Amino acid sequence: MGNRLIIGMDGGGTKTRVMVKERLDGEILFDQNFGMSNYNNIGVDGLRPVFCEIYEVLVSCFEERLQDAILVLGSAGVDRPKDIDIYLSALKESGFTCQLEVVNDAEIALVGGNGDRKDALMIAGTGSIVMGIGSNGKIVRSGGWGGLISDEGSGFQIGRHAIAAVMQEYDKVIASTSFTEKLLDHFQLASPEDFMDLLYLDDTLPVDKIASCTPIILEAWAKGDEVARTIVEGELEKLVRLVVGISRQMGSEKFRLSVAGSLLTKSTDYLAMLKEKLKVVLPQVEISAPLYDPVFGAIIIGAQFK
Repeated sequence: MGNRLIIGMDGGGTKTRVMVKERLDGEILFDQNFGMSNYNNIGVDGLRPVFCEIYEVLVSCFEERLQDAILVLGSAGVDRPKDIDIYLSALKESGFTCQLEVVNDAEIALVGGNGDRKDALMIAGTGSIVMGIGSNGKIVRSGGWGGLISDEGSGFQIGRHAIAAVMQEYDKVIASTSFTEKLLDHFQLASPEDFMDLLYLDDTLPVDKIASCTPIILEAWAKGDEVARTIVEGELEKLVRLVVGISRQMGSEKFRLSVAGSLLTKSTDYLAMLKEKLKVVLPQVEISAPLYDPVFGAIIIGAQFK
């Protein structure tokens, strides 16, 4: 069992990263990116071609050793038994006969971020969630319910509030903002009224498109724009409340909080303000950068099954 392969898969909406090791402290035997494998993006039928390609490449590299491997897939949106069954079926139909485990991608990010199944993780981006390990050893979570329900502190929410502010300015409800013209230029619109076409003509909510304007709002916030300050710091306070909620569920006020997501990794001001606000209510929480990538978190989980 010592040389059993551990296959970690981080399946996302843009790519699927696959890593293979024999043990945690051993060399990386395989590390390659493939196409996206989030069925919320590509549909159930879209999973099999991606998994078939991964299977064929792994077979060519490891041959019969693949049959005795342990494969751990972490993918977005895995919250219900139904979701797990969809991924398990797609993996099996693609040729995988080894031991299979499917978890939420936030779980592999949590384990990778903290080096083990412990403490907590915050992913703040478009799709914000905080996860932790409770006193009973089980995963607990706050947030992550999507843009219509929560999505606290995300680029989508910041962008949505910013566009709302532009419309309020247009209606003379609030004073002028410093970012109105920049938003219009960013989205290539001639007038605030044109936001209606951007927001409502498609059948689906343009989450990524709305989130794309977040750097403009963060810049305005850094330069002292009052409307941007209200938007950004309001979302940060929502993230703090998520951490308070996870603290209650974990039964602890002292833990390591690994943080990930584009907003926290690309904006030092955003991260610094989060630390400042969190310190007021949970001074013993240590905000830290992730120790390892999520795909290595899948490897760590897989090693626990060996």
